[in-house]
Amino acid sequence: MTQAYADTKMARKTPAISEMQLAPQSEPDWAGVCAFSLPMLDIRGGRQALLDYFHNTWRLTETLFSALTCEEAYFERPYHKTRHPLIFYYVHPVSFYINKLLVAGLIKEPVNKHFEALFETGVDEMSWDDLHDGEQDIWPTVAEAREYRRKVYGIVTELIETHPIFDHPITMDSPGWALVMCFEHERIHLETSSVLMRELPLKFLQAPAQWPELPVAKNAPERFVRPVAGLHYPADNPLIEVAKTSVSLGKPAEWPTFGWDNEYGQETRDVEAFRASQRLISNGEFYEFVSSGAYLEEKYWSEQGWQWRRFRNTRWPTFWVQDGPVGSHQYRLRTIFAEIPMQWDWPAIVNYYEARAYCAWRAERDGSKTPYRLLLEKEHLAMQDDALQSLTDWRPGQDERLERDPVMSVDGFSDLNLNLRCGSEGPVEAYATNQRGFNDVMGNVWQWSEDVFHPLPGFEIHPYYVDFSTPCYDNEHQMILGGSFISTGDEASAWARFHFRPHFFQHAGFRLVQGSEPAPVGGERYETDALLNQYMLFHFGSQAEQRDEAINANVGHPETQPFMQVMADLVQRYAARYGRVLDLGCAVGRASFELARYFEQVTGLDYSAAFIRAADKLRVKGEMSYQRLESGRHSTELVATIDAGIDRDRVRFVQGDAAGLQAAGLAQAGSYDAVLMSNLLCRMPDPAACLKQFVGEKSPLVKGGILVLSSPNTWMEQYTPADSFVDAPDSDGALQKLAQLLPGYELLHQQDLPFMIREHRRKYEYIVSQVSIWRRTL
Repeated sequence: MTQAYADTKMARKTPAISEMQLAPQSEPDWAGVCAFSLPMLDIRGGRQALLDYFHNTWRLTETLFSALTCEEAYFERPYHKTRHPLIFYYVHPVSFYINKLLVAGLIKEPVNKHFEALFETGVDEMSWDDLHDGEQDIWPTVAEAREYRRKVYGIVTELIETHPIFDHPITMDSPGWALVMCFEHERIHLETSSVLMRELPLKFLQAPAQWPELPVAKNAPERFVRPVAGLHYPADNPLIEVAKTSVSLGKPAEWPTFGWDNEYGQETRDVEAFRASQRLISNGEFYEFVSSGAYLEEKYWSEQGWQWRRFRNTRWPTFWVQDGPVGSHQYRLRTIFAEIPMQWDWPAIVNYYEARAYCAWRAERDGSKTPYRLLLEKEHLAMQDDALQSLTDWRPGQDERLERDPVMSVDGFSDLNLNLRCGSEGPVEAYATNQRGFNDVMGNVWQWSEDVFHPLPGFEIHPYYVDFSTPCYDNEHQMILGGSFISTGDEASAWARFHFRPHFFQHAGFRLVQGSEPAPVGGERYETDALLNQYMLFHFGSQAEQRDEAINANVGHPETQPFMQVMADLVQRYAARYGRVLDLGCAVGRASFELARYFEQVTGLDYSAAFIRAADKLRVKGEMSYQRLESGRHSTELVATIDAGIDRDRVRFVQGDAAGLQAAGLAQAGSYDAVLMSNLLCRMPDPAACLKQFVGEKSPLVKGGILVLSSPNTWMEQYTPADSFVDAPDSDGALQKLAQLLPGYELLHQQDLPFMIREHRRKYEYIVSQVSIWRRTL
């Protein structure tokens, strides 16, 4: 396979040496060899295939880092100071080899214990202002780093050539899995290191002689010309309809390549009809947003996005370089190693916040009644060709189907900007449309998704890397889809499931989507700090903290019980069994924690990413500070604390739609002994659809299980369309409506339960919720 690859036109320059001719104990001389990536490793291929892939992986890292012009470049901090300098990323993948091979028992001794501890863990900043300073003195010299790399290169090469375990095919359960894990881990850092270089001052960089060429068009077609003089990019970017369908997710366990733990599991998701832009949003299209001044208008940004924009004082995408007076909107484009004339028909490289702001602006500019948003993971799958969609049906022995994954063969990525086919992103319509009429479904740049990173049903942690995925199931990481020009190996595969924080920059862009399904990260009405603080106080504040002592002494407050504790107690009182319970609309999680006093497993789900982040922080740390508003700009800091008698390990939190339990991986029949829905129904777009999930043989609620509902029955069109109201003129009528929607259930109990939500010391909302408890009988 290696030599066949070298002989193809995809290599662009014939390599001076074959991967198979490398000396085993020393690094080869790669001078004059054009950088290229082999197809992804088939783990059944034996020693020679392992050696070829290892040498190719190592060579790509060395080629990339040869761009650094001086030792100072290795130690220059990124401008944002939220990542280590590049010396870390030069050594980290190498120390990873030693650490993982030790864990797997393939080697017996460390090489340099200090290095293997120092370079073990990188930075995953929680926010754009988590700055990291004062580290400059901890790093070794470049010469020491290179010597360490040389030693590890020899150890790994000798291991592959001599260890008897490689006489047999590698499987997920064999120690050899640790080795191929190291290959793919290094390839991840090939891409992340290239982004850090793209952020460095140019004085530290020069393009390696071996780097693939940039796909710069010499002459722009006339049809690309837009009204603004000198800007050339496609004049239209139509939305293409994708019909309602279903897609399957999950890499088969026997698929003969390495996979990260989050790729495995199995799930079928229904996909409602949607429309998506044929091409990625180009620099030219994004220029219209910037040059109009709308980029600087707060109304188009989420609260967190606007805070990021103001903190960084951004006025245009980070890889645009001002090339004229302020306000002239003249720009050049920063690639990894250089500044070049602006390529208006290349995809805009932006972060998630910028992509969402553009969507809001475009919807307003276009007068669209249906908002624009970003792709969902399942929609990205629905856009792919039939050959890719069918891969989940693969079974051992169907080797002819392996090459449907574009990264498994040379031909697979010959028409995609993937696997280092080119040295940068390229024009948004340079590559052929796929079967469904879309450009760049795979490759060119990653595409930001509305989905937060999440496991598939059946997810299991692999023992060789226990903290690869799970720390990022925190509702703080947005998924990115499809790979980029520099994605190689597993990153470029059909199974890839990767993610970054929303403010982070990768070689990532986006396309527009319109569909009936809302973005799962939820309406911004639930994402503000003010609302989060209100709910934290409502859930965790004592009665004394929720009221004002002076006002209470003068005029009093209505008496209310602690609402979330009462609801949890009702679930406990009426449940027949205490196995698993589902808390839908869990908000910041108080009822979920209270339910853990009684139930073995508690799953809390909420539509708001901000609420779930707070709940999960409480689960991990046991406490969290928040602000109680007093008046105007005055507030008091309080601390929410989880009772030490509650086993927090019994609780997990999931961000998602309560009406979409299938998509959230929570719809398995008979999974729960009880379901709680607190004050949720009259805040849903389709409450009947939500309740329908619990009716019939496929109900996730066991027969004999209880469904506990509370609702103030507010019914407002800003949340629920009028024709979807589960409404009635009185309480009895409301219960009758619920009974109609819950065939096979009997009403066990109903009551009125008042509660208060404090906005500030002189403003409260007093609410009486109608509580009803239903038992599934059929």
